[in-house]
Amino acid sequence: MTHLHFMPAPDFDPDDELVPHLTRDPSTGLCWPGPTVPEPAFIVLAGFIVDACAEATDGCLVEPDGTCEHGHPSWLRRLGVI
Repeated sequence: MTHLHFMPAPDFDPDDELVPHLTRDPSTGLCWPGPTVPEPAFIVLAGFIVDACAEATDGCLVEPDGTCEHGHPSWLRRLGVI
């Protein structure tokens, strides 16, 4: 059941500026593979921190500061949040 005052966050706000992505691992300097799934909405990214489980840029589930077995970082790492 949906609460009457609940409004889901839009996935895209045309007034938002693009967030620059980090393309290299800051620790090693090695390049990360490019994302294969769309960047999640801000509210989803915030949930990754609370849930202690995040989506990698290829859709795998990883720790918020992690990288999946395919070499893709979490979205939080790619966006420079963590």
